[in-house]
Amino acid sequence: MAAAFCVQGVLADGENYSLWPRRPEALAEARRLMDCGSLPKALELLQPLAEQGGVVGKEAKELIGRLRIRQLLDPNGPDVKKYTVRKGDSWIRMVRKLGCSQAMVVHLNGLMDIPALHAGDVFKYRPLDFHVVVNVPEKEICLYDGTDFVKGYPILSMKDGGKKNVETTVKDEQAPVSIYSRQFPSADKTLVLAAGGYVIDAARGTPRSPGFYLSRQDCNELAMLTRPGTKVTILRGKGEEP
Repeated sequence: MAAAFCVQGVLADGENYSLWPRRPEALAEARRLMDCGSLPKALELLQPLAEQGGVVGKEAKELIGRLRIRQLLDPNGPDVKKYTVRKGDSWIRMVRKLGCSQAMVVHLNGLMDIPALHAGDVFKYRPLDFHVVVNVPEKEICLYDGTDFVKGYPILSMKDGGKKNVETTVKDEQAPVSIYSRQFPSADKTLVLAAGGYVIDAARGTPRSPGFYLSRQDCNELAMLTRPGTKVTILRGKGEEP
């Protein structure tokens, strides 16, 4: 009877016992593949686990986040492209045309500040077409590439009086200094959403504006991976899917 219960039973958090023996094995294999440098194969194993919840799902998400961020921030990654500056280009016009963020261009090119643009200059960039999901019940902001999980960011605090799910976009990225300032690369970034005056920002005491607040590091990383126009879904109901 005990064995039968283990096969058919359900854990307190909703996990099926019948899956339990196989999932740690898949995690162990994913870790082995990571150690061997076989990142695509490791991600293939981890993605199904990330959606299953529980302790194993949480660990799978953490591993995926570690792998994907390493890939996305690699200046020599396979998805990195090059753009040759044209006459009349400005920084804001250029990054919006490329579908990238200013912070990503700064990072990929190893810039310490924002140089003046000259026709013929060549910059690396990475097109950004992710989907941000703000999961209010789970207190987490997740980044998706299509249906694939990329990384999760814990929400440290929030000011949210909404009741319904909302589809919106990133309207703008703001910083306390000019984009042309030497301090811009290290300045804290704020994502302003198109709906309701909401922001995604670094936590600094009690929230003043409606929005969702992350650690400073997480907020700046998320700002690097998004751009004006990035799709944002705010989920306020339990069990909802992005």
